[in-house]
Amino acid sequence: MARIRTIKPEFPHSESMGEVSREARLLFILLWTLADDEGRLRGNSRMLASLLYPYDDDAPGQIDTWMGELETEGCVVRYVVEGTTYLQI
Repeated sequence: MARIRTIKPEFPHSESMGEVSREARLLFILLWTLADDEGRLRGNSRMLASLLYPYDDDAPGQIDTWMGELETEGCVVRYVVEGTTYLQI
């Protein structure tokens, strides 16, 4: 299953992206690399921090804040199924 994703040139000009921090924008892009074709992925913050920011010691403590920014703007939706957290982009 191929998971190559592309970023459109208009991405930086998106009003919703203008409302979130630079770190939240990077997280949003990185989430695409893990999402399936319907935009879903596991949403455990610690797991995401280890997969997306393997060299950044501060990421586990910050990722929930960045995710909250994305949620507020409607870029992602977090939900729980049988005790497991998932995301929908």
